[in-house]
Amino acid sequence: MTATASGRRRGRPPKSDAADTKELLLQAALGLFADKGYEGTSVRDIARSVGLSESVLYAHFSSKRAIFDAVFARLGPLSATSALNDIGDPDADPPGFLRALVARTMEEWSSPAARQLISLMSHDNMLHSPELRQAITSALGSLAELFARWMADGRVDPGLGSPGDLAYALMAPVALTRVLWLHDGASPQEIEAAREQAARHAELFVRAVFRTSQ
Repeated sequence: MTATASGRRRGRPPKSDAADTKELLLQAALGLFADKGYEGTSVRDIARSVGLSESVLYAHFSSKRAIFDAVFARLGPLSATSALNDIGDPDADPPGFLRALVARTMEEWSSPAARQLISLMSHDNMLHSPELRQAITSALGSLAELFARWMADGRVDPGLGSPGDLAYALMAPVALTRVLWLHDGASPQEIEAAREQAARHAELFVRAVFRTSQ
């Protein structure tokens, strides 16, 4: 790789710009994937859409699939797992924690980028992919650990089902609202209706599951 007059090697962004460049590439890739489909989008398309060379793109991502995986990790089911660590102490107020978890998840899934992703996965027949199943299983597993702890503490009746059953019962209807209403072309009214539906479900769930609902 050659050097420029400033001494910086051509094709690689300065370190201070690396994070911004990576973010630009991710945003551009998601927009192109949603527009042209995953298969219809090339690495060259992504690089050119932000005025960069393919060599710069490859300095950040090893392949087109690596770009998609980065987008999916941020906006897919695992985004709910990251929210588990950001809301607060789940044991201080479990019902309140679950209400906040659902609200936070729906807020993230309502974003334009997240809605582009679910439309892409629907249009490109990715809703039955092994990657999606694995991500959902991982997200539910993290939530099931909380239910197991709450059962052990006597806050949740173990006769209601396994911790995994309860995790699924909470999140499955929430995920359904994403697939049905939080698509790329959703109107503000549809987005608000989806968020309200998820909030009502969370309220029904906590009142049914916790022995002393708050």
